[in-house]
Amino acid sequence: MNGATVEIIVALLGAGWAILAIWLIAVSVRLKRLGKERKVLAKAGENGDFVAAVSKSLSELAVLGAGLVEIKESLSKLEFDLRTTVRHVGVVRFDAFDDVGGKLSFAVALLNGHGDGVVLSTINGRQESRSYAKFIKNGDSSYSLSSEEREAIAEARSGDLVKA
Repeated sequence: MNGATVEIIVALLGAGWAILAIWLIAVSVRLKRLGKERKVLAKAGENGDFVAAVSKSLSELAVLGAGLVEIKESLSKLEFDLRTTVRHVGVVRFDAFDDVGGKLSFAVALLNGHGDGVVLSTINGRQESRSYAKFIKNGDSSYSLSSEEREAIAEARSGDLVKA
């Protein structure tokens, strides 16, 4: 064999060794990844075989799905209840008579999310007090409303929550 042929063989062997080294690194990385996956599978099958573990997980998933349906139904009911409960309150205090001060008279509007509810008014005088309750439907009433009652309704409708 001549020198050129030996050099070619050495170069081919070197390239082969380089390819083998790269392949060995790739296989090592894949084995490491498979080792992690094996640990996950082994953990899943600790209490029996893998198929039983998967079957148990699927049945638990079905139970969770049924629970989620119940939660969604409860949430829908709560949303409806919230729209129909008193959420908006407006209070207006005023002097009903010139000779009585201190703004002892008042109008209170109690409304739900649809603008339905009641406005309560109390007129305080020196000798007597009178109270009135008027139903409100969509922010208005079939009864005549005083300016203070309309103001209380407007105040209630402008806010989102009960005022403290």
